[in-house]
Amino acid sequence: MLEIAKTRYEDIERLSEIFSFARKQMALDGNYSQWKDNRPSLDLVRKDIDNGNSYVVVNDGKIIATFAFIIGIEPTYLDIDGEWLDDEPYGTIHRIASDGSVRGIFDYVLSFAESFGVDIRIDTHKDNKPMLHLIRKNGFTRCGVIIVDDGTPREAFQKKAGSKRKKVLAIIGPTAVGKTAFGIECAKAFNGEIISGDSIQIYRGLDIGSAKPSTEELQSIRHHLIDIKDPDENYSVKEFQDLARRKIAEISAKGKLPIIVGGTGLYIKACLYDYVFFEEDREDEQYVDLSNQQLYDLLKEKDSAALEKIHINNRKRLVRALNIYEKHQKGISQIKAQQEHKPIYDCEIIGLTVERKILFQRIEERVDRMMADGLLQEIQGLLDQGIDFSRQAMQGIGYKEFKAYFENEKSLEECVEEVKKNSRHFAKRQYTFFNNQLDVKWFDDTAQAMEEVKKWLT
Repeated sequence: MLEIAKTRYEDIERLSEIFSFARKQMALDGNYSQWKDNRPSLDLVRKDIDNGNSYVVVNDGKIIATFAFIIGIEPTYLDIDGEWLDDEPYGTIHRIASDGSVRGIFDYVLSFAESFGVDIRIDTHKDNKPMLHLIRKNGFTRCGVIIVDDGTPREAFQKKAGSKRKKVLAIIGPTAVGKTAFGIECAKAFNGEIISGDSIQIYRGLDIGSAKPSTEELQSIRHHLIDIKDPDENYSVKEFQDLARRKIAEISAKGKLPIIVGGTGLYIKACLYDYVFFEEDREDEQYVDLSNQQLYDLLKEKDSAALEKIHINNRKRLVRALNIYEKHQKGISQIKAQQEHKPIYDCEIIGLTVERKILFQRIEERVDRMMADGLLQEIQGLLDQGIDFSRQAMQGIGYKEFKAYFENEKSLEECVEEVKKNSRHFAKRQYTFFNNQLDVKWFDDTAQAMEEVKKWLT
């Protein structure tokens, strides 16, 4: 069974073997293209791994193919002798290579890329007849010619997302409203798998305070992005975006419905909408000897709009803005302006709601139940492991409030009341974010919500 996974550094030796096979195969076909000498270099692969853009195709535990897939700005594709069919968002497929053991790898990779719901761009050498055949067979349209890093002209193609955007169901709402139960109900009814959209449930050992689905619930339906991090690790919106989109692709490829369930609004939007995050680049040698004033003046020449939000003494942000400009030949403000903040999937966002008084009562009952289930003992166990309250995992509501109790600054009753109060305030903020940032259909009746999902699917 074929699966797609992110490339790890320990996979590089295997990728080197696959690249070597690809070079020999192209030589036999009389087409060296760019695949000669040591191109593509493994340094490019390492860069792709760092940026989260490198993937492997695995068959029964063995890596049989590799490729890079980049969503967002791709510097090579900024200039073309021709005309692109459409503007961003788009995804670019690079460096597909396999060991020849399984046929149909290109189609499989393309299916993965299309599941993100963006236009797909690809290029190849004019003499690469097998690749040109596959590209044209799969409905790509030639747009023109681009010049790649080594000066080689390449035929550029694009395929519009159109109606092929993958369907994704999102179930959102305030804390304690009943998202978990409804998500499982939908997954059973519509042949779905659940992706957790919660920023704390990803941590192992943080079960009670994060309202993680029970063992029975996890066994009843396949869940993803739960218990994937140790509590001493960090987690970012960008990492969630990468992982969740990958899971959407994998679930869709199996013919199942991806269902995102959670209340972390920014995570949900980053996954479903055309959000582009910028990698944090280190200060490279070209800036080391420049003063802050020189950096400021240089950025003023290249991207003066960025200076509206960057102080001259914030060297890190100055360098970051310059790195982004050098990489994309566009400023941060220009790139962000091109993001329409529209969904990249055919997504249905169902919001569960309930009368505010009833919601607050449910919140209080949930916190009391958490205490009865052993929340205090769970926190003590984390502290015994060396996971203190400075860790990202312990910043969630239901954990951070007990810092004062363990440091003998507040009583247990005061901390519990703090959890309830913060949960109520969080619920209000969730409503505000969802209403302002997402296209939500709200329901206080799950039967009506289920009918809406049925209508959308058909």
